[in-house]
Amino acid sequence: MLPLSDVCKAIDAIFADLGTKDISNNGLQVEANQRVSRIAFAVDAAQATIDAAAAAGADLLVVHHGLSWGGGWKYLTAIDGRRVQTLFTQKLSLYACHLPLDAHPVIGNNAQLGKLLGLTPLRPFCPYEQLMIGRYGRLAAPTPLSELAAILERSLPDCTCRLFPAPASKGLAHCVGIVAGSGADAIELCPSLGIDTLVTGEMRHQYAHPARELGVNVISGGHYATECIGIMALQERLQQSLPVPCVFINEATGL
Repeated sequence: MLPLSDVCKAIDAIFADLGTKDISNNGLQVEANQRVSRIAFAVDAAQATIDAAAAAGADLLVVHHGLSWGGGWKYLTAIDGRRVQTLFTQKLSLYACHLPLDAHPVIGNNAQLGKLLGLTPLRPFCPYEQLMIGRYGRLAAPTPLSELAAILERSLPDCTCRLFPAPASKGLAHCVGIVAGSGADAIELCPSLGIDTLVTGEMRHQYAHPARELGVNVISGGHYATECIGIMALQERLQQSLPVPCVFINEATGL
């Protein structure tokens, strides 16, 4: 068992160089217990995730999408109120890490997806606030979009890919950019960097025609699925450095 403050300091240190400007209030959001004997990890601080973490005996839940955003709570809705009530009732603290978990050069969502697809060398792109959150790199050889999608579907929880090939691409990828989650707006950045394929979580209608006109293939792997990989990598790192058991809570949204 460890002090909650020690665990939070360990997580803070991992992301210390990635800035603080974010729509999420990153860090400890709910202090419901001073000790940690088990840590749960998940993408979202949903009621089902909180319930599952409590059932697993966790004292701390670490998520990508927390409960406190922007200026913080001005009032609590019934949904958030129930979540917070459960956290305190179950003595389950909550820690959130949003953009830093997208942008981290090793365990971030985009770096991990780039490693999974074998992209080299991995370079940053796609500025957001103070961070370059995306990553891009080349494949060893031209690769069918369907093959990249198969890798994602085999490796990510609850991943079902949709392919949006550019007309002139022949369904092949050479240089791939990655912006997990809601990253379709990065399409317009791709041509200037030689990126012919974008992997993201959600493809939006307003970017479908620009993608075709710019010659950029898009693979949409799901917001949830593409953002599982970073929190799982964080879990693995903390499991190696902290003497407390860790568990991943898979509560997929289907999106």
